[in-house]
Amino acid sequence: MAITKIHAINRSTRDAINYISDPRKTRNGELVEGVHCDAPTASFEYEMLANMSHEYNGNYERVGGRHVGGQHLHQAAKSYHLIQSFSPDDHVTPEEAHEIGLQLMRELLGNDYQFVIATHVDKDHIHNHIVFNAYSMTTLKKFRSQPYITANRIKEISNRLTAEHGLSVSLKREEQLDKNGFVHQKDVHQSFRAELRRRLRFIASRATSPEMFDQLCEQLGITTTTRGQDRGYLLPDQQRNIRDKSLSDIGSYTTEGIKATTAENAENQQRLMALIDDVYGMCDSLDDLTFMLRQEHDVTLKRQRNGSYQFKFHDGTKVPAVLLPSTYQMAYLNEHWHEPNALKEKIASPDVLAEYQEQTKSKMTNTETLMDLSKDQVLSVDEKGTLVQLVVPDEGRLTVHLNRYELRGDPDHLQVALQANYYYTLTDQSGKRPRAVSIRGEALIHAIDLDQGLNPELVRVPPQAVFGHSDKGLTITLPDAGYERVFFPNDAVTYDRLHQQYTVQVGNHWHYNATPFATLDDPAPKSVSLTGAALKPALKSTQPMLGRWLIANRQRQYMQAQQADVSRLSSTLGELRANHITDLPSLGRQVATVKNQLHDVQQKIEMLHDKITDYNDLAKFIFTRNQYQPIIDKLEDVSPKEQQRLTKKYQHEINMYQTAVLHLQNQEFNPLLTNEEMTSVIADQEKTLRSLEQSLKQQTIMVNKWEDIADLMDDLQGEPPQKEQEQQHHHDIER
Repeated sequence: MAITKIHAINRSTRDAINYISDPRKTRNGELVEGVHCDAPTASFEYEMLANMSHEYNGNYERVGGRHVGGQHLHQAAKSYHLIQSFSPDDHVTPEEAHEIGLQLMRELLGNDYQFVIATHVDKDHIHNHIVFNAYSMTTLKKFRSQPYITANRIKEISNRLTAEHGLSVSLKREEQLDKNGFVHQKDVHQSFRAELRRRLRFIASRATSPEMFDQLCEQLGITTTTRGQDRGYLLPDQQRNIRDKSLSDIGSYTTEGIKATTAENAENQQRLMALIDDVYGMCDSLDDLTFMLRQEHDVTLKRQRNGSYQFKFHDGTKVPAVLLPSTYQMAYLNEHWHEPNALKEKIASPDVLAEYQEQTKSKMTNTETLMDLSKDQVLSVDEKGTLVQLVVPDEGRLTVHLNRYELRGDPDHLQVALQANYYYTLTDQSGKRPRAVSIRGEALIHAIDLDQGLNPELVRVPPQAVFGHSDKGLTITLPDAGYERVFFPNDAVTYDRLHQQYTVQVGNHWHYNATPFATLDDPAPKSVSLTGAALKPALKSTQPMLGRWLIANRQRQYMQAQQADVSRLSSTLGELRANHITDLPSLGRQVATVKNQLHDVQQKIEMLHDKITDYNDLAKFIFTRNQYQPIIDKLEDVSPKEQQRLTKKYQHEINMYQTAVLHLQNQEFNPLLTNEEMTSVIADQEKTLRSLEQSLKQQTIMVNKWEDIADLMDDLQGEPPQKEQEQQHHHDIER
């Protein structure tokens, strides 16, 4: 099996590269390779690019650092160390393992990052060590590593690659498998590490001192231990401590990280309390407070989708309202607007555990859907999992590896259990560079059905069931089935103007968001996910269409759809006239033209991307040479004794300078080029790239628009004359 791990390097990248490049482990260095860098000098090159990134961006936060009180605090990772280990049972060759590692990094990082890969053969199992720079050669921005998400993405890419090479993949939940390797029982236990991160993030958003941080940990059932400089965290039923550094790539839950975070929270809390104190006496409502904060202090108060509140300062700093003391919370303020001393009252602290449970309460039940896989979709299958290829709408033909814990049945009748709200990583290998695509499980369910030719059933919606229609979709009500609202996105909704009838696409395996009616036992029911198979009977059980309210409702539906159609037709007519399109062949040529223009923009972006990468690769050496040239000049003007002292003092800078000069040999460039001039060129290239990317977005919109116009023309070809439609409409109303 291939097992992957990744961790951040916050101290010495040089030591990490020296370790992985050990000749005793890599056949005297034969299995060591640097991509966009030379392995022996890679650590210097990483630092050069980081320095140029900091100099160019100026704003420290844009490249991964943090400012608190005017000082840099626990700078983010300088580089990352990735390990990919292969099972001895696979009998993989070192060369094959090395190539799989290269493919993994190309897919994960594209062509934007420097890395050194070394394949170790000193153990029973062959394994790859990869150290890559945290800074992009193209954008000069930092690689964004997200706890769990990044590691899972790497694992899924590695699993697919190893499966394509006929090797085994990393496994989950070993104990869940029976002897045939397919059947499993669903694991109801969550990952301790994931749950710890959720609780610690919750605590870190509220704590204003390290002592308060530890108190909140205790209230949420987290046992903390300290051993030297390291902290450990333990949940109930957890067997071993989890170290602080393994929970965050930037050390958020280390002793120093907690001090920095709580100090920043305390500063923001005091700053915000002072502003509220200043305007509170002039406010009689939340609207007043919002207005006064914006007018007097340029602070924006905004209600979030989850019901919480957030403050935003003019410098961009965002502070959640939960950071404030209890008397400053919105619910308390709403009850005490006319009490001048209300803010200074002492009230009981809130139940932190209850708040956490309410915050983490799922808004929608997650459902597992069992899908049949056709033989055409399955590329390979063994006891470890299956490699699946299918056509995904709007994405093309993609490949995904599904682990054995997701599989049911046997190789002759294979089924896969998919989570509708889980994100799966698929790969598009059709282009020049492999492209990783993350899609929701619900989209994957749709794709599997459509790829097998299992199109959704078109079901008419009873007029009395229509609740409302917006630009997002159709909302209906099904009282007999116990659902107050059921939502269908617009791409699954059509409206027949002739008969004033809505039709929705309903797939048996597809899921639809529904809200049950409130009851005494459950006054605030959470949304549920209905399958199409469960929804169809309720939709098809039509009721008698009686009453004036029904006629009025149908008329309203007709007018809504009519307005939308008129707007669409007017826009289409304007586009056709503006482009002098008078017939279907000219429309087809227009569609082909905009598609060609889109392809041209994509090609220009690809070429400019490569140009920027090459330029920045050279620029970092020139930048470093210019940066340390004064030190070299100074060494030449001092006495031998002083030269010896300065050489010892600036040894690292001298090594950086010599490395840069060495790489600049035989390179064509202007030797008088200054850092300011290079910064100007980089800025111009970035501006051009942004312009092309914006053009790409506009061109994509243009292609979609003309394709929609072409589809509309096709639809209109089969519609009856307008007069006939109106007559039928009046007949239906009278009936």
